[in-house]
Amino acid sequence: MNKLSKALYAFIQIVRKPYLLNHILNDEQVKKEEFRTTFPQPLRQIPLTRFIHPDENVTVEPYAFLGGSCLATDMALLQQLCKMNKVEDYLEIGTWRGESVANVAPYVKNCFTLNLPDEMMKSMGLDPDYINMHRYFSNGISNITHLFGHSQSFDFGKLNKKFDLIFIDGDHHTEAVRKDTITALALMKNENSILVWHDASIDPETPRFEVLLGIYSAIPKANHKHIYMVSNSLCAIYHPFEIENVIPRANQTPPHYFSLDISVKQK
Repeated sequence: MNKLSKALYAFIQIVRKPYLLNHILNDEQVKKEEFRTTFPQPLRQIPLTRFIHPDENVTVEPYAFLGGSCLATDMALLQQLCKMNKVEDYLEIGTWRGESVANVAPYVKNCFTLNLPDEMMKSMGLDPDYINMHRYFSNGISNITHLFGHSQSFDFGKLNKKFDLIFIDGDHHTEAVRKDTITALALMKNENSILVWHDASIDPETPRFEVLLGIYSAIPKANHKHIYMVSNSLCAIYHPFEIENVIPRANQTPPHYFSLDISVKQK
């Protein structure tokens, strides 16, 4: 099938099934081009070793090594940010199994984590086993408060609280990320507060422009210099102070590697 035939076939399919147009518009290559056009400045990257030093051991626990979770390095980053910045109040959007909030809880005074209510997920026809896995690791931890609602409409004002670190790991569509980021900006405690976005990369060497478009659209242009990708992770970070950085490139010789000690724990 030549290019013209393919184009005609695609046009016919879209006319028959208009929803297929969403797949084109949400294609990562399309998002990449949109990002490069709208925000032409290069991405900035800081090394994970900015937060984890070579002579330091970080214990990531709990960690299930299951689908839909953070990387171990993402958890380590959150832990280290909490420790280094003496975080007292932590908020995350998107609880899932509760691994990330359970990992930071030992280093934080107050943790809040928001997720859709179980009944709402049931009404969406989601797998009951998937629903039951929510909060699996975070239930019962005394300094964790579970919040229920949609991040786009939840009344955060009733918490009467601002946060030192906010971890955004909810809906990853561009508009949802934009709205969650605007919400997070209003919840920052002060000029030293930090934002972290999960899944800002598809893998540690491949940016996810669907998410990055939402981030950069929400952050005022003057503050784009504070947005960084974090190497060896799936995270981007808004750091209140400029950090020495590089332009990320794939397939570079690794300047360092990590050592993992794995042990099995019974829940």
